[in-house]
Amino acid sequence: MEFFLFALVFILAYVNGANDISKGIATLVGGRVIRPSSAIIWGTLTTTIGAMIGVAIAGGLIKTFSSGILSSSVTATSFPIAVAIGAFGWIFFATKTGLPVSTTHALTGAIVGTALAQLGASGVVWQALLTKIAIPLALSPLVSFGVAWLIFPVIRRALAGVNSYCLCLEVQQTQLVPIALARPSLSLISEQPVAANALAAPPSIQLVADKAETCERTVSRSAVKLRVADSLHLLTSGLTSFARGMNDTPKIAALLIGTTLLGGANTIMLFAFVAIAMAAGSLLGGRKVLNTLAEKITAMDGLEGFTANFSASTLVTTATFLGLPLSTTHVTTSAIVGIGVSSRGHANWTVVRDILLAWLVTLPTAAIIAYLASLIFKII
Repeated sequence: MEFFLFALVFILAYVNGANDISKGIATLVGGRVIRPSSAIIWGTLTTTIGAMIGVAIAGGLIKTFSSGILSSSVTATSFPIAVAIGAFGWIFFATKTGLPVSTTHALTGAIVGTALAQLGASGVVWQALLTKIAIPLALSPLVSFGVAWLIFPVIRRALAGVNSYCLCLEVQQTQLVPIALARPSLSLISEQPVAANALAAPPSIQLVADKAETCERTVSRSAVKLRVADSLHLLTSGLTSFARGMNDTPKIAALLIGTTLLGGANTIMLFAFVAIAMAAGSLLGGRKVLNTLAEKITAMDGLEGFTANFSASTLVTTATFLGLPLSTTHVTTSAIVGIGVSSRGHANWTVVRDILLAWLVTLPTAAIIAYLASLIFKII
């Protein structure tokens, strides 16, 4: 049973990675800052770092999703197995259909459904469910939408001229310098064939921060060029993925708390296990939901993407330190919609409607799947 639980947690973390990787990088792809493949690598890297940092600060989330809303402790392995089945079933379906849904909602619904089947209605501490999970989850999309909608005009005015500036990085090829002349202050370059008395000079790195037209004149075509707005956008995108890693990993790792399969494995090992599965799902299955968030809600430039990710990363990071289980899906998607309304006066409301419907059915659907899985365990 414990082997089965670890397998289920791995595939749950995998589909979490496939569905949630888009939350931090969708604005990068929608704003044409970098290619989707590069964005997925960037998001996976920063999410994995956040997942491991979360070991030190996510104790509150681990407690909430392992025992915080249950009236009594649960030792039967069938309980976390049913929870994992309930959450996985819905997230897998949503990922295949390209819908960005909340792992937090799915896990919450699965915990409630399993508790009702195995412990009865008294097994759930309804007051704790309301205050620790339901209220933060209900308010976070509204707060995220409002913050993004309000601060974008301020950021647009404050950084009005930033789009005309560019950051360019160029690494020049390594050349050969005679050993006799190799000194830090010399730049003599030998064009002779490689000889025993020659050594490779260190590569020359040139970083130019100037107006875009100046960068075009002074830096070669092979250099990496990013507008300052896009550079800021890339940074906040990484921060959003980092925050997602911190907030999501402990919720999934909580399913393994109390298992004995690894012989007293510490929290770091459990977090690493979940982080590896999330990374695999991000790299191998993250394209479908990414297309929905990047292309179908609203158009977005560098400053708009920067603002959306700044809002989302700030809210999710703050919630993680406070032990509040926000949904990165809801926060990020709401921020993107808020930016679309603030900047362009509209969003693709048909897509937004479909996403909202998916959000509404996530919790009850996961609860039903987990409830049925628990009944099956009782029979066998």
